[in-house]
Amino acid sequence: MRRPPPVRRKLINALPNLIPFVVLFSHVLLAPYTKVEESFTLHAVHDVLVYGLNSESYAHWDHVTFPGAVPRSFIPPTLLGLATLPFSTLGVAVGVIRTKLQVQILIRLVLAGIHAHCFNHLVKTVRTRYGPSVRNWFLVISMSQFHIPFYAGRTLPNFMILPGVLLSFSWLLRSSSNSAPPRVTAWRRHLSIFLLTFLATNARLELAAFVIPLVLTLVLLRKVNLAAAVSFGALGGFGAVLVAGPIDHQLWSRALPHVSLPQFTSWWQFAWPELASLQYNLFQGQASNWGIMPVHYYFTNSLPKLLMSALPLAVFGLGWAAADRLGMLGSGNSKLNGGKGVGKAVWEIWCLFGPAMAGLLGAMSAVGHKEWRFVVYVVPIFNLIAALTAASLYALPSHIDDDWLGPLMRLGLVGMIMINLLATGFLTFLSMHNYPGGSAWTILEQAEAAQSHRNVSVHFHSYPLQTGASLFTFLHSPTPLSHWPRQAMPKPLEPTWRYFKSEDPGLKTPGGAYDAGFEYVVTDDVESFTTVPQGGHGHLWEVVRSLDGLEGVRRGGKWGLEVVWGSRAAVLRRS
Repeated sequence: MRRPPPVRRKLINALPNLIPFVVLFSHVLLAPYTKVEESFTLHAVHDVLVYGLNSESYAHWDHVTFPGAVPRSFIPPTLLGLATLPFSTLGVAVGVIRTKLQVQILIRLVLAGIHAHCFNHLVKTVRTRYGPSVRNWFLVISMSQFHIPFYAGRTLPNFMILPGVLLSFSWLLRSSSNSAPPRVTAWRRHLSIFLLTFLATNARLELAAFVIPLVLTLVLLRKVNLAAAVSFGALGGFGAVLVAGPIDHQLWSRALPHVSLPQFTSWWQFAWPELASLQYNLFQGQASNWGIMPVHYYFTNSLPKLLMSALPLAVFGLGWAAADRLGMLGSGNSKLNGGKGVGKAVWEIWCLFGPAMAGLLGAMSAVGHKEWRFVVYVVPIFNLIAALTAASLYALPSHIDDDWLGPLMRLGLVGMIMINLLATGFLTFLSMHNYPGGSAWTILEQAEAAQSHRNVSVHFHSYPLQTGASLFTFLHSPTPLSHWPRQAMPKPLEPTWRYFKSEDPGLKTPGGAYDAGFEYVVTDDVESFTTVPQGGHGHLWEVVRSLDGLEGVRRGGKWGLEVVWGSRAAVLRRS
């Protein structure tokens, strides 16, 4: 059989690199709106694009004019803003970007693109270390899951740093190969320690529960000497504070202390907001306000949800590696396609990353409030172990003589991926309809379509702001003159409107909103605005249209699951 020409062969080999971009971009475009957890970073990127980094404009940033967010570092959103700036500026200049919402989508596409690029770096490493079959399974398993692909383009702090974590994993796996010169190998390990420590110190301190055991493992395995580990760890940690401290202090000292956050008064809390946030949430117990989960939550809820079919494959692979290590398997049963022992490969990965994964899962399990995104960093490692297992099982016909076992294994593996895809498709569909606040702008546009050149004022209550409405959906809000050489934000739609996000209790009553002169109110408290209380203000507001969305999923219905839809909020107009 003739081999394809070199150019065509290179193109074929490059095609898998497009898959992460297609998958991650699709998730962004299918669900373009955001939730409150993403708003701090998203609005900080907005302010970078609108006001630039001129200290004179810091007083206009959203965290100052609408305070209340628990402090986080401004370095990640600043870097994302700078990465988005040339694309946004060009899009505005040539007329491709005409609304602020398009800029929001662009920001998320840039973040998703960064994530896809770093993931491809890891994929290339997997191919180099373990062969094309393992690479293909790693790619398919990872991209058929729901959570990381869906959230890769979302400005949650965990996903702002996940690309850097993937890059560090890739460098560490490459450093375990004997093909590179010792100097390059050492540099990759040192750079990984520096980057992971920098990310943990600046953006997500829970990552330290992963980094510390990882560095100790590298030292114990004699892959890094203790002096180098301490040096590069200190460089990453102190470097993060020294680089971010002056910027964060300038920005947070203008907003804090605030009546909603009276605990933030010290200069160090402004200079190192990540540590201040840890103190606030963990040591002062504020995180428990969001719920307490059982100790086993990550093992019985989060990991099965995150990994999907990769979980049984990873568990089987770890068991296979342990059995192979104990000499319980014959050599013929422990061979990967290509001759490398699956037990040896999995054991190598587990020895390197296992203590770090156990450290993170153990530390986070000891904290009362738990969220799956706190442990998302372990998913790529589990996926790699699952890919090694799947590649070996898929190649079983070349190892054994049974005619039926090999095809059955192949069918089962393909079936597991299909289950992943079906579950991901279902979850994506539900998530697309889980941002009712995001569609408020379309209703406002339609309601005002017949009113030409009318300057209206709109008040958003908390719920729509938490479920999709953002500064980027305020399409008629005036855009200040940019400090950048060229405008990075499009002109507002005409006529200009006034948008309000005040949480003043008086403005959340029918009479208070009416007396304040609002033409529209977007609220989930529809009943109190549309029924007539004793004060007589209820009749002053009428429903323009409901904001419908997902209420939940419950057992029942034709397929065993029933999706419940309902009105989540509404756009109201003064009568």
